[in-house]
Amino acid sequence: MNRIVDFHPDNMDVVVQAGVNWMELNAGIKDSGLFSPPDLGPMAYIGGMIATNCSGTNAVRYGAIKDYVVNLTVVLADGTVIKTRQRPRKTSAGYNLNSLFTESEGTRGIITEATLKLAILPTNFSVAAVAFKSIHAAAAAAFSVVRAGFPMAALELIDKVQMERINMGGGTEGRMWEENPTLFIKFSGTQNAVEESIQEARAICRRHNASTFKGVTTKKEMDSLWLARKEGMLKANASRPEGTVLWATDVAVPISRMADLIGEL
Repeated sequence: MNRIVDFHPDNMDVVVQAGVNWMELNAGIKDSGLFSPPDLGPMAYIGGMIATNCSGTNAVRYGAIKDYVVNLTVVLADGTVIKTRQRPRKTSAGYNLNSLFTESEGTRGIITEATLKLAILPTNFSVAAVAFKSIHAAAAAAFSVVRAGFPMAALELIDKVQMERINMGGGTEGRMWEENPTLFIKFSGTQNAVEESIQEARAICRRHNASTFKGVTTKKEMDSLWLARKEGMLKANASRPEGTVLWATDVAVPISRMADLIGEL
């Protein structure tokens, strides 16, 4: 249940079994210039990602995994094996059964195989780490950055505690970070587009009183910084007081209320 069954680079899709790890999938197809955009923690697998409609850090640009499902092979409660649709992307022949099983968390059937659309892997990346004195200011800046409309690959807000955890783990490639609420902004596209986006983001963050705006340009440090963000929960769990339990959950509000929500947490 953990094989890449078929890969169609010319059609920009891939057939995978449910037990394929998303990082291993992208590693296996990277030489084609394509990738699967949902970007989660290292332990996520395709079947579970579809069943919970995962998105990850790339959601701001690429959306959730349901946007990439072409078809699914599913085992129903009575043992019947069905395929939700054929490979043509545009069809009006029958119902779109994919939506019955994405986000269903296994309650309607067990996903065993999926055909997924792929995206073009950008050739140029840069990451900015922008620190603020308050979580409310960081959230307000994030809202303004999204409203500006320039291309971003990812936008993540890390609180003071998580930044402390990153430094406690040795920072990233020897660099230690300001231990305040921080926006991680990942830019991708052509070299000119990336450079212009960085300048626009810098100006927006200054208007929101950012204390520092640091660019990360080497791939090694970008990977290290993003991995530190993904491993934040593991580091928090390792340092929690004895007798306490770490509980991870998601909240969703209109983007215009995000700063208020975070400020009240």
